Amino acid sequence: MHFIEVFLKKKDSLYSMANDILIGKVTLGNFFIFIFIFIITVVGGNLIYSLIRRFLDGRLSLRNSKLIARVAEYAIFIIGLYYGVRYVLLLDLNAFVASLGIIGIAIAFASQQIIQNFIAGILISVGRPIHLDDWVEVGESGICNIKDILLTRTVLRNRNGRLISIPNSVLVSSSIINYTQSGFVEISIALTIPADSDLDKIKKTIKTVVHEHPNILPNVSRKEKDIITKLLELPNIKVLFEDTLDMSKFEPRILISGISDSGVELSIRFWIREINKKDEIISEVLEKLYNIEKEVTHVKNPGVESKT
Repeated sequence: MHFIEVFLKKKDSLYSMANDILIGKVTLGNFFIFIFIFIITVVGGNLIYSLIRRFLDGRLSLRNSKLIARVAEYAIFIIGLYYGVRYVLLLDLNAFVASLGIIGIAIAFASQQIIQNFIAGILISVGRPIHLDDWVEVGESGICNIKDILLTRTVLRNRNGRLISIPNSVLVSSSIINYTQSGFVEISIALTIPADSDLDKIKKTIKTVVHEHPNILPNVSRKEKDIITKLLELPNIKVLFEDTLDMSKFEPRILISGISDSGVELSIRFWIREINKKDEIISEVLEKLYNIEKEVTHVKNPGVESKT
């Protein structure tokens, strides 16, 4: 009993000392409580994010599941931080900011980039130029898939599997090609054939090869046709094209792009829906052309043209 009484007295004494020690106008005891609340808030936010993802991943799309979980996580962070600052540290936020003076200005300059990225993250969330799982090209990034959109940065994965983290302020100020939202992409392959070739025969052969490919419009599978028909009804797809769209608009084209001593330069143009399969589709078309028509003697680097 004597030991317990001594312990309780010591505990009260230590608590009193903690409340007597001030950090500015904040007692040491309140400061430790604030740190505890901050840790609980971070852990709680991460836990809520995981639980919401586990519950919604099988019920909603991955994009919506991540968005809802992230909003809930950030809401917990903001509420916990506000409660700790306002009711534990007992700080008047307006007076606190006003009293920072020169230190506040220095902090503001030091955190300028963070603030810019944060504001850019909000603009991305509101304007929604990109979504999770969109296939995009940002500046010189190449074709990438959007894996996560955070408050200060956006995470992309390129087709080589590398993760690219781009600050949101850079993302907002860069040119973005969104292949997913544009719906369809026109691929251009440059071929050079001998000048004395039978042009009509070669064009007929090329059209046959392109028409037979299951991923090239308009002769796609029934399942793919259903997906494309629904895409054509979306307002954001309609505004990208001047005329009323139907499958006949996606007929492949073979144009003469130049004539030189080495031969006739052809531009084969066709439409696909899945930009992530571009290289495979081009390879399959060229391989079949090579096997069928030996007159195709020179292949230039294929390009991409997108209706955006």
